[in-house]
Amino acid sequence: MPIQKTTKIPLRGDLRIISRDAQSLDIRSVWEKKNVITYKGTDSLVKLHAPNAALGANVQLENQIKSMRFGLSSTTPQRTDLNLLSEASVSGNYVRVQLLDANRVIGVSGTVEYVATLASGYGNGVTYREAGLFTRGTTDDPLTTSADIMFSRQVFPDHPKNSSVVLEFRWRITYTV
Repeated sequence: MPIQKTTKIPLRGDLRIISRDAQSLDIRSVWEKKNVITYKGTDSLVKLHAPNAALGANVQLENQIKSMRFGLSSTTPQRTDLNLLSEASVSGNYVRVQLLDANRVIGVSGTVEYVATLASGYGNGVTYREAGLFTRGTTDDPLTTSADIMFSRQVFPDHPKNSSVVLEFRWRITYTV
């Protein structure tokens, strides 16, 4: 008789966006919602936990979440999404934040929070409506991506960005049993 899988490890993502006044840093608004983890995102977790020489020598490094990216689309996220639907750019440069160690906070058991801030002088002149978490891929620079994977995606109400606004994105991934 074949062994059946009966245990599921729930995986949940939540995105919180805090809009602040750039001068005082007082909170203007807070928005939060559960997000979509993509099919490729769950594949990425398997490669992190069970690296195999057949997958390449750097498979664990390439599947680490390393950037948060921002876009303009309000189309509902799907688990089959492979990229942002309309990635934002300002003056020809994509609006992306590299997630260094300081941007990754290990919380209570089973929780990791990624923090990206669009400061008063960054990403202005755009109304943001979507964001995504991306793996490192084969390069460590989110501006020159190669073989990266979108781990999760979320859309949200319009967040216009100008120099008087700081947008703080807090993306929490939780594993529970």
